[in-house]
Amino acid sequence: MKNNNLFFKAFIKNPRQVGALKQTSNFVIKEIVKSIDFEKARCLVELGGGMGNITKKIINKMHPECILFCFEIDPILAKHLAEKIQDNRVRIISDSAENIGKYLLQSNIERVDYVISTVPLTTIPYRKMKEILKLSFQYLRGGGKYIQVQYSLLGRRYLRMLFPKIGVNFVFLNIPPAFVYICVKN
Repeated sequence: MKNNNLFFKAFIKNPRQVGALKQTSNFVIKEIVKSIDFEKARCLVELGGGMGNITKKIINKMHPECILFCFEIDPILAKHLAEKIQDNRVRIISDSAENIGKYLLQSNIERVDYVISTVPLTTIPYRKMKEILKLSFQYLRGGGKYIQVQYSLLGRRYLRMLFPKIGVNFVFLNIPPAFVYICVKN
């Protein structure tokens, strides 16, 4: 119950930044992880780590040589994540996804295999959303995937700016129902 209260407080404090009243359900997480080739992936980026629901499932499936950069802009949620997740393959970063390049370059990483995002594209400021998508695309390797969780189809037009190949899975069993976009970089 404490986790739900922490997440709810973060939403109340900044609803446009958090984007959802409740944490991502296991049904949505299943849609995300089935789109990732964990055997081949060596670098993953999660944007909007929240309470770590997605993060934990990813870690359980990650290859031993894989690294995960987990961005969470809310300092309280980021602190909770850092205390909860003790894995040397994971970097919890309490910063905006707009700074993805800084952290990848510090680790001498030029390209990533997957970007998994729960950043609410339709509620954050347009310039911020555009920058996050641009940088995600820039650091994604050819053939890599950008996976975005949204609660409406409004985000599709922003994703189409960069990704011509997009699949959408609808997950009814989530509050609210969710769309999981799977975007492939050509």
